[in-house]
Amino acid sequence: MDNSKVSIRQTNYMTNILPQAANMNRGAWLQTEKIAECYRDIAELLVIGGVIWGNNEVNDYFIKSHGVRTPDAFWKVIVRGTGQDEQAIAWIVPNSQDATSSRLDRYLVSVDDIETAIGEKIPVADYAKHEKLNASWQLPIGCDEG
Repeated sequence: MDNSKVSIRQTNYMTNILPQAANMNRGAWLQTEKIAECYRDIAELLVIGGVIWGNNEVNDYFIKSHGVRTPDAFWKVIVRGTGQDEQAIAWIVPNSQDATSSRLDRYLVSVDDIETAIGEKIPVADYAKHEKLNASWQLPIGCDEG
């Protein structure tokens, strides 16, 4: 979003904000954002994300004040390349204080796993949906994360 001041401001609208555990937001989730930022400087990406609501009412602190439940997890898929060169990486990150950047690889899943969890299809080539990577994509040398 750093190419448009309007887009940067729009990411902070209440329609784009959900309660997140601070360590998750500044840890594992931030690392997925850095990966997307760095790789989009190399080539066009498709980035799709969402929430898994779950049934944990213990952390629903904003029901009374804002009418908003707290998601139990957030998911993200990043797709790069096209056709036979399409590659996808996917995570389901728990919305917890334990979701630090050093634990990001623990949250790697296949796109199939996310489709099962959310009950929706994600536009990824069938051959790229089944693989669960062992490690997150490394940040390229010289990446401008900002």
